[in-house]
Amino acid sequence: MLRALRWFFYGAILLLLLFAGAALALFLYALEPEPQTLRLAPADSTTVADGKAFVKRIKIQVESAGAEGTTLAITEAELDQLAQLGAHTFRWTTADVEIDGAAVDAKMSVQLPQNPFGRYLNLAARVGSSSTGVGIDQLTVGPFRFTGQWLLPLAARMMDIVLRDKQASALLAGARGVRVEGDTVLLDVSPPPDAKENLKQAVRTLQAYRIPEGEEERVTHYYDLLAKEGDLPDVRTQSLSEYLAPLMREAARRSEDSSAVVENRAAIWALVIYFSDGGFETLVGKLVSSQRELVWAPYDVGLAQRVDLRMHFLTSAGIALASQQGISIAAGEFKELLDSGNGGSGFSFVDLAADRAGIQFVTLAMAGEDEARQLQEQLAQITSEYSFFPDISGLLEGMSDAQFRAQYGDVESARYREEVSRIDERIARLPIYAGRSLGSE
Repeated sequence: MLRALRWFFYGAILLLLLFAGAALALFLYALEPEPQTLRLAPADSTTVADGKAFVKRIKIQVESAGAEGTTLAITEAELDQLAQLGAHTFRWTTADVEIDGAAVDAKMSVQLPQNPFGRYLNLAARVGSSSTGVGIDQLTVGPFRFTGQWLLPLAARMMDIVLRDKQASALLAGARGVRVEGDTVLLDVSPPPDAKENLKQAVRTLQAYRIPEGEEERVTHYYDLLAKEGDLPDVRTQSLSEYLAPLMREAARRSEDSSAVVENRAAIWALVIYFSDGGFETLVGKLVSSQRELVWAPYDVGLAQRVDLRMHFLTSAGIALASQQGISIAAGEFKELLDSGNGGSGFSFVDLAADRAGIQFVTLAMAGEDEARQLQEQLAQITSEYSFFPDISGLLEGMSDAQFRAQYGDVESARYREEVSRIDERIARLPIYAGRSLGSE
């Protein structure tokens, strides 16, 4: 009996290895030397503003839908704008969407590192009209072509398992049908009555998976320290450095029996949550509010004597801590592009400098144990913000969309990238980066 079980065990492992090997072989065979989609025109403030308005419109329409549901009308131009934003944010991808009157054809090319098999994974999906839900009629992966009806149900089922309920399947079931008319796709949806709450719960569940064990206690410890600093009599210069120095001294002390990277992460989360008055917890979960009551941070704490630059620095630091560095930098550019449109404060290289400084700060704080400990030692003794925040003199700000276009064209232009490079050079000269090579996009 034991011998039979042993052979069964060995056979199961062999089948698993054969399956993994076959999947890898098919993946490598699917790679191609050229992309099937070309990079679209660079995103500008109009693209960002239109994309934001589109998402807001869909959100309002879905949330206000009654029991009879609603029909979402999405044009090819709107889908192209989303593809344009995605390609700018995820620079290793390009995408294209076409509506041909009968179906929606979506294509994507993913650029991979240099390898002998091919640089691009080309994907395509075709969604046709249906009165019985939404599905992918045809899925193409490189040279392979499949029926794609199984893909969305499988993805929803996998999300159900991850979220430990049937929220994803319920949302998919709420899509009753799809029609294509001219250059517009009409999506008939009937969201479940508790769809909004289910989405919030899904976000909370996914956030819980990201939080390491003991993180709430670590972050709350640093948050308590910041709250005590904020209660001190207002006799300081009210620079962020006045809060950062004691925070990093405590991180250095705790790192003697812990990981410097872990302590830096918790300290930065506390700093971002404290100065956002808890608002950043919507992204990372209830790291502090699950442990204690949140408090209001002093408003007049700034960088370069400006509160808005402190907000840019910390917001970008928080985004960088929660996502990949390239995405964070693009998000900073999108914020500045959006400000250059009507109703915004205008495009600002000053704000962008604060964004990039926050990103590089987090990159260094999380680079490794040696770098994390060295940063703690440097910041524990700082007397001013000039150790970690760049000189902003001479940087342009308040440019309208028309002024930005006239001077720089778009965010892919050589002149714009040169200006960004000069900002990065200022950051690289800061004392905390002395002798180090900063990461690039």
